[in-house]
Amino acid sequence: MVQEAATLKGRTIAVTRPTGQAEEAGKMIAKKGGKPYFIPTIEIKGPRDLSATKKFIDALARGEVDYVIFMSINGVKYLLSAAESLGLKDQLKKRLEKTATVAVGPKTAQELRKNQIQVDLIPARYTSEGIIESLRQRDVSGKSIWIPRTSQASPALAERLREMDNNVQEVYVYESRLPVDPELTAQFLQNLVGGQIHAIIFSSSLGAKNLFQMLAEQVSTEKLREIMHNKLTIVAIGPTTAETLAKMGLKVDVMPEKHLFEEALNALGRYWATNSRGDKET
Repeated sequence: MVQEAATLKGRTIAVTRPTGQAEEAGKMIAKKGGKPYFIPTIEIKGPRDLSATKKFIDALARGEVDYVIFMSINGVKYLLSAAESLGLKDQLKKRLEKTATVAVGPKTAQELRKNQIQVDLIPARYTSEGIIESLRQRDVSGKSIWIPRTSQASPALAERLREMDNNVQEVYVYESRLPVDPELTAQFLQNLVGGQIHAIIFSSSLGAKNLFQMLAEQVSTEKLREIMHNKLTIVAIGPTTAETLAKMGLKVDVMPEKHLFEEALNALGRYWATNSRGDKET
């Protein structure tokens, strides 16, 4: 019964993850009978300036880092890539053994362990708020906390940790840019208007904002909001993304209890199974 409720058979689901990271998501959709539609709303690039990574590794070497928080697989990959470019990858991994390492969720933890980096903490909720809760339970205060992440990340996590009297440093190990592909966005809009896409899954607030910016020259914000409301089941992978979408005037139809892509697909399947209307129609 659960398996039937989670089916995506005959439905097309838009995936907004960056190119190179959406393949696994596409396979999950196909496994559940759906068809993935790739519309990357974020382009990932490593930084040209590696001085921030060098500063972080030096701080590790001096024993000045108590906690390192990884907020994504990209944070892991691009930190290691930058360290390798500096010739310090092995030193980085060895020095991380002397800190408490936090992974926002199991996928990030898996990436760390794959690279022989221990994981000391995964929060019960795979969000920034979940991390705050977990660190409060540990009475983390007065500590040196570093966060390898994108330069476009929200400062909210760092600000909350500073309110707990911690010294927080964000290490920008990659950039999240706006993709520029007019043909791809034009085709997406055409398919969206034509009712060929049934749902869209937003994995981040930035991805949601970028989609509107990508389509700005082809359709007004108000019209795009109307089309999405009428044509799509909108899925937010977590509460921060859902809040962003709400501020943009979009109603979130589905948000999984566990903030993982596969859980979002399961929740979407259950939503469609219990939604008497089926597909949205204008």
